[in-house]
Amino acid sequence: MQMRVEMLRETLGLLKPVVPRKPTVPVLQNVLLSNGKAVATDLETMVILNLPEADGECLIPHRQALELLRYVPENELVAIEARGNSLELAWDGGSASYDAAQVKDYPPVPELKAAAEASLDGDSLVAALSSMVSYCATGDDRPVLAGVALFLGERIEVAAGDGFRMAYQQLPMTFPAEEKVVVPRGTITALAHLWDNIPPAPPMVGSLIEQITARRELQLALGDRRLKIAFGQVTIIAQLIKGTPPNFAQLIPAKVSQEVRFFAPDLERAVRRLKDVARDGSGIVRLTWTETSLTAAAKSEERGEVRAELPAQTEGGPGRIALNVSYLLDYLKGREGVVTMGLRGAQDPVIFRHGSSPLVLIMPMVVQW
Repeated sequence: MQMRVEMLRETLGLLKPVVPRKPTVPVLQNVLLSNGKAVATDLETMVILNLPEADGECLIPHRQALELLRYVPENELVAIEARGNSLELAWDGGSASYDAAQVKDYPPVPELKAAAEASLDGDSLVAALSSMVSYCATGDDRPVLAGVALFLGERIEVAAGDGFRMAYQQLPMTFPAEEKVVVPRGTITALAHLWDNIPPAPPMVGSLIEQITARRELQLALGDRRLKIAFGQVTIIAQLIKGTPPNFAQLIPAKVSQEVRFFAPDLERAVRRLKDVARDGSGIVRLTWTETSLTAAAKSEERGEVRAELPAQTEGGPGRIALNVSYLLDYLKGREGVVTMGLRGAQDPVIFRHGSSPLVLIMPMVVQW
């Protein structure tokens, strides 16, 4: 088979999130080219790209080929040929050969019998799912917290939490079946990468402005404990995490007794100034407020105490709370405008609201005041 270097390089780059660097199954370090498709998988997530130029069948070592193609002119034609146990790439003025794995050893593309499917607003769904990834648990002891919970039905909800903080968002879209599933965070990382890097197929109707501004849709299908997402030239098949996710919505306090409003960049700058001291002091940032101001403070035995004050609007009187500095900075990073912080009690999670972005809860820290 033959294709332009630029096409092969772009395809390998798109598949990078699902090609494991040190897999337990060595064949997964390869990308499968077969019958007009390029396929990569880490056994949890499989990505299939339409690639009409792939008119043969072979496995390409992903990392080595991608590194090689950085130094080959992108407009060159590259010939790809499997010969027994070797694979050869050849172009005008050069060639490379690799030990080749056998196509028969590569995992087959699973057939998903969809129990339910729908066309959804991809821009909104991908943004919501992506915003949840950093709130997933990273350990293996709680599998249902290691992915993003997707609640499907008359109202679609997405949520994630690691036991210390959580994020939650409702989306104005529906799915024709009531299901609660947990999507691996690796699947969502791959989805976001592909969504950002593959240009949308514009609608064929309407004015030019309507075509440019039209929402991008994706097809979501569910069945056989798998999730299938398709858009443009991409198909993603994910093995869902076993188990039922927590009812995250029930963890959100219905009422708060205090609210503090502040500009997110103001508090982010203040917390960044004292983060080193906070990390020396068990990661604690102490927030106190009056009717018109919010003070962030941190202290450690070696560095003493650092404080920063910023304007704020409060309801419910003066108050105080202690939060983990890393969690607070993760939330504030890149946010603009006003954030509302709500509290119900000293031991209850602190609620953060910012425009239409997901609601975030962070558990407070127990400190000596």
